[in-house]
Amino acid sequence: MKYFCAIAFTAALLLGGTRPVFAQFISEQAIGNDENADYYDQRMQMEVKDGISRAAIPVDLIGKGLNPRKPIVLQGISDTTIVIKKYRQYTVSCVKEGYMYFSHKFWPDEMSLHTERISLQPLAVGLKTDIDDITFLGDETRIYEKSETTLQELIQFLTINSSVQMKIIGHGNGPDIEIGDPRIMKATLQRAETVKTYLVSKGIDAQRLTVEGAGNLRMRYADPRTDWQAEANRRIEIEVVGL
Repeated sequence: MKYFCAIAFTAALLLGGTRPVFAQFISEQAIGNDENADYYDQRMQMEVKDGISRAAIPVDLIGKGLNPRKPIVLQGISDTTIVIKKYRQYTVSCVKEGYMYFSHKFWPDEMSLHTERISLQPLAVGLKTDIDDITFLGDETRIYEKSETTLQELIQFLTINSSVQMKIIGHGNGPDIEIGDPRIMKATLQRAETVKTYLVSKGIDAQRLTVEGAGNLRMRYADPRTDWQAEANRRIEIEVVGL
């Protein structure tokens, strides 16, 4: 297992390493002489395995939240530990040929070491995954610009897995609205259609994509108590419907 820290990253760059993407990550994670570093920093271990064989798989992991300005790519990772900031939300995602797109948005455990176990599922009809980082402006159907990176990951997934046919499912938050209310069903369908339109505009064949509006039928949190839980209800989900 590798343990990446600011010193290791700096050394790699000084020795002519091939990962310039870490340049800003170094300053973001550097502990320096901050006397409160133990309070604000923790470690996150990431393990990547095949969901069936449980064998380790090297992949390029995309981390959002590691650097507040842009995603960070960790190349060829199957088992690594990095320094992260406490009390910050993160997303880890990856795209690999032959496997379902993976994305997980989370708050790390409040302990010195958070373990993120990434189980990649070989492609099969019926596989589903939630994508929390495709968001919309308020109650509108217009995609928030910060969703661009995640949408590009979806394009990559569909490009390297050219046989995949995918359903885009829109979900909404609505604990105070009657379950299955036509208004929220329509809104979530429109959001799914917006995602489809974006993907098609970037070259994905429209015949490979279908849409569904699930409204508030399948909320993650039936009684959301935080803004984060309400946001988690308003999500896009994808399902493999053909290969």
